[in-house]
Amino acid sequence: MGKRNNKGRTASPVPFVAGSQQEAQFEYVRPTEFVELPSKGKLYPPDHPFHMREEIEVGFMTANEENILSSKVLLSKGLAFDRLLQSLIVGDVDVSTLVSGDKNALLVAVRATGYGPEYSVNVTCPKCGSKEDHEFDLNSLPLKYLPEDLETTPEGTFMVTLPMSGVAVELKYLNSKEQEYLDRNTKARIDNSLPETSITDFLKMVIVSVNSDTMRSKIESFVMNMPSRDSLHLRKTYNTVTPDINLKQDYKCSSCGTTTALEVPLGINFFWPN
Repeated sequence: MGKRNNKGRTASPVPFVAGSQQEAQFEYVRPTEFVELPSKGKLYPPDHPFHMREEIEVGFMTANEENILSSKVLLSKGLAFDRLLQSLIVGDVDVSTLVSGDKNALLVAVRATGYGPEYSVNVTCPKCGSKEDHEFDLNSLPLKYLPEDLETTPEGTFMVTLPMSGVAVELKYLNSKEQEYLDRNTKARIDNSLPETSITDFLKMVIVSVNSDTMRSKIESFVMNMPSRDSLHLRKTYNTVTPDINLKQDYKCSSCGTTTALEVPLGINFFWPN
């Protein structure tokens, strides 16, 4: 995982003698590190704080951040991770505007420095169904970078020509707020026994223009009538070029000996495994 310590900003508590001048000057400087962004900052518009920045400075977790992760209100609203990153990122940025891959990379880095890279989880073997504890190594999760040959606009969008219709569509990457909206919408439809619309909802949100036309009504009409082959091509292309951190790691079942790539779960237990 791409990151490096910022040694210049790291300091240890200064020993002091009670009643001395040192006591008045006692101060602890929070250590920080630089974390690489899978997007390399290319997906953010010029007015975004992360625009063209390949790495971001974040502070180490403290007891104050543990308060955030322990907040029942934030946990119930699904806001704990966002508030955690908001507290740790050096500088002013709205965490909800980060692309999902960059947010995932930052969360993994913060967890590794806060509680160590060892992450023990009870997993189920997909082959034989046996359950056992497995330890993931967070420091060995590689980044999946934005492809070097992908041409992006100053706004972070890119073009795809669809194979069936020949239409040129402009796509944007979803930020974490948009992705969470789609996830909530899908869950709500399932909970209420309504027909699922996750594919068309996703397409409507990522498509910025169709043959340079940006009218939302025309984009939505195109999505609803898009040939299946074009829809599949668009979604595969999006997934292929999306920057992220590869959360999959090999797991060998002690019962049947099968080796499987399992994904590191990023639920709330990611920070409170016990």
